[in-house]
Amino acid sequence: MDGLLVLVLTFAFAMLRYLPVTVLPALSPLAWAPAMLRILLLLALAWMTVLLAPAMALEPHWRQPIGLLLAAMAELLVGMTFGLAFALPNAALHTSGWLIDMQAGLGAANLFNPGHAGEMESLLGHALGLVAVVLFFTFDLHHLLLRGLVESVAVMPLGQLDVRLNPAGLLGLLSSSFLLGLMVVVPVVLGLFCVDVGVAYATRTMPQANVYFLALPLKVAAGLFLLALALRYAPELMGRLYRDALQRIPSLFGI
Repeated sequence: MDGLLVLVLTFAFAMLRYLPVTVLPALSPLAWAPAMLRILLLLALAWMTVLLAPAMALEPHWRQPIGLLLAAMAELLVGMTFGLAFALPNAALHTSGWLIDMQAGLGAANLFNPGHAGEMESLLGHALGLVAVVLFFTFDLHHLLLRGLVESVAVMPLGQLDVRLNPAGLLGLLSSSFLLGLMVVVPVVLGLFCVDVGVAYATRTMPQANVYFLALPLKVAAGLFLLALALRYAPELMGRLYRDALQRIPSLFGI
């Protein structure tokens, strides 16, 4: 009876560990896939993990409801931490695209979008996010993410309570993700800054003209042109962004 209980509990714990990366849209690189496919992948990974994991004994805290709840929360925490290695780089790229939108004047497009319902949508941020997801699979980084999850079972066995996050590792992941995300669009930001300097000079010399609206098409064209030039080097930088995030996962647990 204890053997069957251990099998059921370890399978449930494995499902909770894989749940954020495979099913939750905000943390999963598979958010574009149908929900049924993601659930089947979750069940397959959890079952294979249970089969490959060494035999476990029934832990004392598994016999108590509070112990089971804390162990389940610990497994979700581990899975969400791995999911952050995908979500934070995506958020960094979206923020970088939003920065270009604001500089180039594309943020004004929300005024003419009847479906935005008061929410600010970043056009270039959304585009950079789509490119990043494609590159994430092109560089086989999804294999690295899933392999790290599988190997985490050997370092942090299923159903344990001693999972602790390292705040320094989390802050390091945050800072490095947004710094590397900004590096993708730095040429565009600097180029648009030079355009803004020229527009400011024109505004001082011709105060009677509405230079902002006259220069808005120029800024949009300059932003798109500079972004097209910067995208030549973007794949390498985006790959570095994701690899750095994945390599920082052990530091989040103080390993």
